[in-house]
Amino acid sequence: MEAWDLATILPLMSIFSSLGMSFVFKDYIADLVATVVIKKTKDIKVGNRIKISSGGSVTKGDIMEIGMMRTTVMEVGDGERLPSVRTGRLIKVPNYMLISNPVMVYGDTIIDEVISYIPRPYPDSQLLEESMRRAIINNGHGLIEVGLYQKDDRLVIHGVFEVKTSEMGDERSKILKEFLTRTKQIGDGPQAGNQQGQEPAGAQQDLLVKPKVAIPLQNMEKRD
Repeated sequence: MEAWDLATILPLMSIFSSLGMSFVFKDYIADLVATVVIKKTKDIKVGNRIKISSGGSVTKGDIMEIGMMRTTVMEVGDGERLPSVRTGRLIKVPNYMLISNPVMVYGDTIIDEVISYIPRPYPDSQLLEESMRRAIINNGHGLIEVGLYQKDDRLVIHGVFEVKTSEMGDERSKILKEFLTRTKQIGDGPQAGNQQGQEPAGAQQDLLVKPKVAIPLQNMEKRD
């Protein structure tokens, strides 16, 4: 495939044109030209995760192979459906679509976030922040920021971290699991002892609602 370049394709285009067949083969010619452009620019390579927007639809996946006419993409869930997880379905994308439509190219790492909502009564805020920090670091990711803010009757704990693009969906769940384990340990600690007129620590644990994982911020996926 590397041998294919403009010196090879242009004569073929001339032959098709001279035979009056350019209209019939225009899509094939467009794919061949796109292949040359992709190979020369090297903006899109095997192993990249990409998102293509075309005609109101979005295709997201990992590039498995760049062929002469088609690029094979392993579909990855997006939005609310299997976010950042491979679905197991292969998509054959015409190469001309990769140069004629907006394409988001993900890097090796991505900035991701995880959010959990904690109801009243709140555990110690510093311990909450430290629990989120340790959950991110212990799972091998680069810590960027941990913050707290209040929303209605809930306390929001927000962690921002750097993760390998291929792992972002699974890693978010691991961080949340460790964070929840740590916050329950906080609830079992001395600060949550059985004071008169208060519920036991075990009852306070039950007040921790199931966390909600936020969809990654679109403007943090890739700065392009």
